[in-house]
Amino acid sequence: MRRVPGVCTVSDAIYDVRPEQYASVIREMIRHENDVTNHRIMWLLVGQGFLANAYISVKFGGDSMHFMLSLVGTLLSLSAFEMLYRSYRARGYLQFLGQQAKKGLLRDEELPLTGSPRSGIKGWWTNSWACAWIRQSRDLLEPWLLLPYLFTSMWIMGLLHAGTKMNLKVIFILSVIASALILSAACIELVWSQNKDDQLRTSTN
Repeated sequence: MRRVPGVCTVSDAIYDVRPEQYASVIREMIRHENDVTNHRIMWLLVGQGFLANAYISVKFGGDSMHFMLSLVGTLLSLSAFEMLYRSYRARGYLQFLGQQAKKGLLRDEELPLTGSPRSGIKGWWTNSWACAWIRQSRDLLEPWLLLPYLFTSMWIMGLLHAGTKMNLKVIFILSVIASALILSAACIELVWSQNKDDQLRTSTN
């Protein structure tokens, strides 16, 4: 059928985005998620800088003030990590959708408004990810994970130092292990909640 410039045909009207444009749209969404990740890393660094200055500047209040600042720093690190990890999952999900779009397998209803994989295609990570919560082991050295891990370890050291009388070497070892366990548990919990949402969505459909 001949197309008339400026006239919307019925076939155009049924799509928010035409199928041949899916890959371009997803590419822009990945670029947006990269920008979001950069902004969140900067937010983490700025927040940690303020807290570190406050921690060093505290002259009165003793261990109790250091304990409170360390607690706030730990919570700030965990909050930033959750946001950064969601962006990481979103980028992985969008890359999967991009591959589906290039193969012509992506349907209109599967094209998301945002990059979040919540209630996405079930099992999207199985073919290209090492496990459900990490794509490949070298991603562990990426800033989105390494920075929150370092800050969480540092503030847990502050908590233990202010709240206990343990040896500094013991405090260091415990903080490193505790940070790894806490962040791993946060990853697993987020993936579990997303899988649960997928199961609920599938059962309701």
